[in-house]
Amino acid sequence: MPHLDPGMPQGLNGGLRDSVESPELALEFERIRDDHAILASTGCTRDFCQAGRALHTDEPRVGENRALRRVEQEAETFLEDLYAADFYDSETAFRDRLEEVLSEIRDGAVEAVIRHDKSHRTAGGNWTQTARELEFGVRRAWRNARKCIMRSHSDELRLCDLRNVTSSSRMVAEVLKGISEAFNGGNILPTVFVFPPRNINRRGPMFWNDQILQFAGYEADDGSILGDPNSVILTKAILELGWVPPESKSPWDLLPLVAIAEGDLPAFAEIPAYLRLLVDIRHPQYAAQFEKLGLKWVSFPALTRLGFDIGGVQYTAAPFIGWFMDAEIGVRNLADSFRYNVLPDIVQALELTHGKLDHGFETFEDLPEYEKLSMLSKAQAELTYAVNWSFIQAKITMSDSLTASMKWCQYDKEFKKKHGYRLPADPYWLAPPQGSIIPVWHRGGAPNYQPKPMISRHVQDPIKAWGREKHLYTAASQPSTALIEVQELPTLPAYNKRETKVLTYGVTKDVESLHRSVPSLGPVDVVQDLLGASRCIELYFCSGGTTAEKLAAKLHQWISSHVEKVSRSSLKPKIEPLNELHASDLTKDKILILIVSSIGQGAIPANGLAFEEMCCDVLANTPSPGNEDFQFAVFGNGDSRYSNTYNAAALKIYSLMKRMGGSSLMHGIWQGDTAAEPLPLRSLGSWWKHIQPRINDLLFFSVETSTEKSQPAEDAIQKYDDQQEELLSTLKDCTLVVTTPKVGTGGEHSLLISLDIGNESFEELSCVQVLPFNSPAKVDQALKALCVDASNPMNLVFDGESPTFGRFLTDFVDLERPFLELEWLKSLALASQRGLSRHSLHNVSVLEVLERVINTDFTQDGRVLGYCLQRDICLDMPLLNVKTYSVASSLSYASDRQGTAPATGSKVDIMVKINQDGRFSDTFLNDFPTPAPLKYRFVDSRAGPHLRENYLATFVIVATGAGFGPVRCLLQWRIATIGGIPAAGQRHPSQCTGISLFLGLKESDVALTTDVLEEAKSLGIIDTLYIMVSNPEKRRVYDELPQHGKEIRSKLMKRQGLVFVCAGEAAAQGTKSVFEKILGGDVKNILGERYVEEVF
Repeated sequence: MPHLDPGMPQGLNGGLRDSVESPELALEFERIRDDHAILASTGCTRDFCQAGRALHTDEPRVGENRALRRVEQEAETFLEDLYAADFYDSETAFRDRLEEVLSEIRDGAVEAVIRHDKSHRTAGGNWTQTARELEFGVRRAWRNARKCIMRSHSDELRLCDLRNVTSSSRMVAEVLKGISEAFNGGNILPTVFVFPPRNINRRGPMFWNDQILQFAGYEADDGSILGDPNSVILTKAILELGWVPPESKSPWDLLPLVAIAEGDLPAFAEIPAYLRLLVDIRHPQYAAQFEKLGLKWVSFPALTRLGFDIGGVQYTAAPFIGWFMDAEIGVRNLADSFRYNVLPDIVQALELTHGKLDHGFETFEDLPEYEKLSMLSKAQAELTYAVNWSFIQAKITMSDSLTASMKWCQYDKEFKKKHGYRLPADPYWLAPPQGSIIPVWHRGGAPNYQPKPMISRHVQDPIKAWGREKHLYTAASQPSTALIEVQELPTLPAYNKRETKVLTYGVTKDVESLHRSVPSLGPVDVVQDLLGASRCIELYFCSGGTTAEKLAAKLHQWISSHVEKVSRSSLKPKIEPLNELHASDLTKDKILILIVSSIGQGAIPANGLAFEEMCCDVLANTPSPGNEDFQFAVFGNGDSRYSNTYNAAALKIYSLMKRMGGSSLMHGIWQGDTAAEPLPLRSLGSWWKHIQPRINDLLFFSVETSTEKSQPAEDAIQKYDDQQEELLSTLKDCTLVVTTPKVGTGGEHSLLISLDIGNESFEELSCVQVLPFNSPAKVDQALKALCVDASNPMNLVFDGESPTFGRFLTDFVDLERPFLELEWLKSLALASQRGLSRHSLHNVSVLEVLERVINTDFTQDGRVLGYCLQRDICLDMPLLNVKTYSVASSLSYASDRQGTAPATGSKVDIMVKINQDGRFSDTFLNDFPTPAPLKYRFVDSRAGPHLRENYLATFVIVATGAGFGPVRCLLQWRIATIGGIPAAGQRHPSQCTGISLFLGLKESDVALTTDVLEEAKSLGIIDTLYIMVSNPEKRRVYDELPQHGKEIRSKLMKRQGLVFVCAGEAAAQGTKSVFEKILGGDVKNILGERYVEEVF
């Protein structure tokens, strides 16, 4: 049995003990156990697999104290490996060597804190490995490196033994000298440079750089980065050591190499000219385009922060040079969005967007994800090709992903043939990013275990380690070492006048002392009383998909071009999820711009829930946490097809920001509607145009100036102007002609409503949006309370025309919902005297507030409201929103019955569930007797395009209540289609593609379905029909699905049918769970686009 690293999660180590169902796998695991007496942790446990992590949380590290027994076991196991590889002439020689090693370990043992359990025990000491033993160890460690695909070359690894080098300056010099030999003019020789191992209670020697050749990352004051973002922290640290970057900085500046030996100060040296060769990335088919892009990369990888763990000895500094695989550069280093992010530039350079930027898409970022994926994939493939081609032209060793994968597969296959088990493999790292094109992608099931010797990271960050140690060095105790040319530099005052060594080559240079001063804080300039404080604008998004993030990115571009012209502002360089906004960020020097989408039933998406929780925690402990110190604005990205929850998440976030003490740049939220505009850029542009002057006011006037109070009506006017432009102008007039059953029948039920739309046409399976405007009686009630005539103009100019108070109260605002802010209450002294506050009225409808406050205080008192107050009260009313319903009738079916052309139809049906106090289903229908005027527009349903494409396919449909509406449309459409097929010799599509239909209905609603169900059944369109009527036992319609499991599996898996679920959120979730039991897995993964939901 293998020894297991004590204190580590056992993961697959523990799994090796478990029974395995496959005899072949059981035998493979048994052989792994036999050949590896010690297995290190992979970081996984039985309950938690970390296969999806780049770095596992509990991977073994070098740089730690280990118990004596553990060090002895690792040394013994390593020597046994050497013996098995015929390193010793006889067993006696092996035993002698083992005894010698164990003696040395015990002689060096001391009491120390053991890292894994923080206990005080005897820690094992080091032992001195011969050069041959060390060479075997580094090669075996590479072979065991489960994250590396290049291990077939492990036996070629050369050792440069530098264990006698004990100063920082010599570490740098020896590596730079040896790396030139290993580079070998481009014909790279894989080489490892091993420095002394760490001792107990010491960190050991370390290199600061991640790679010997590493580009700088210069972070500007505004947060933008020139160069490699991965190098920002390192670049800052090296600058503090005294490095002077090129006068003209570029994205391709190489950092000096920094080393820090045990007990020594850090030393650094510029990379010599003969190693500074960069490969220009060019493309033979796109020569001009790639030359213009100016991309480059270093000629070889040489990792410097990894260590080697060999036989209980920890080598903390062991730089390792090899060669690149093309995808490392073309798919990761240059392409990663958090690195150089060049793929969008390549898309533009190769004009891949040609012909795509239309239909309202302004830039590449606005395009649908599938279009972007196609273009980015093309750009990535061409970049990776260009990388490989460029290295070939430069005559520098490189491997392409396909070749590397094939070589690995063959190497692993040969290894298994010889040893009976496969090499360890971490699929996250091992499989190149080109997916199934690469052979290793299909080699699934490789064992993920970790033998020793191994390559691992250090427990300490070298820069942080130096930060903890630098106070120990004084001028008197500073070590004095030199090589070639070492110049002593006074360092930062914070270093207590210590010296940092700067290693230079060939030429002695006088280097000026580095001085850093902190400007003293004097009295605030008088001008500050007139000018606003410097402000930072920050953008956050909150979304279940990608739309809010796209909008935030677009707005970031617009604001970026704006702040360049404004000296007193800065823009945070990247947009972030709302969860990254913390209470400490809500300060008066911030302008916070939020783009918020809603999910489900108006819920806040996951990347905003932590922010919501933080606000609730703060408010629970401090009901009034702020004094309107910070400024914010909220753009709601909603879908008016979900009428009851339209932009509900944005409203919640807006309310939280207000309660946290924020002052909004505008009155309420701005509402974008993806039903009218899939990517609401027009609405976003209007919003930005509106808040831009507010931001300018903050930047050029004092902090005390409140944008909300300075011009209380302007933002509201703009909001209603956009309501006119983006909604009201798109609506048409129709007549609500009949409801079945009649309104007022009583009880909970649904209505089938017919709208007369004249000669308008509509798409099958789309949606209709209706605007339930206020009734004349309620408008008159509001006008009376406001003491204003309906014909009086409001002096709000919308496209050259000002609405009257009467039209504004009819079409623009919702009199049934609460006021937005109630700031105008402060103007009514009597309201305050009667105890009517904003808090007491914040959930009261507009009409009721008007009656309780204004009508009582003014009308009875004989006073009249002034025009400005009348207007401010109106502008505080919430916008009137459309309500969305699925089309419940087929245009083709109606035309067929009426004998008219199918292009137009005079009526459209919708199914409406009666909700108490529902804005349309209750209030409007009771306020307006039929026939009633109504405003409407058609929008597509989310599922419409896919359902129309497959409307004759096999279906399993589950619908509840008014969710029968789109099912009714689908059935009518299929009836009309079948009715048009000649009977002679042709089979109805229904004979091959029947529908299994499961309905959950209230008993009173069944009558609304009977006619179409009977007709569809008679034509064979429905082959299974089950109706679950509401019942005391609370059985749901989806509870019936398992009884038809065999039929459902056949339809979905053999006949490639579709599932269509049209129900409320709870019923949709319950239905999904049952389908997953029937199909044996995640139904959306199994069926993909064939699982269609319309959740209302």
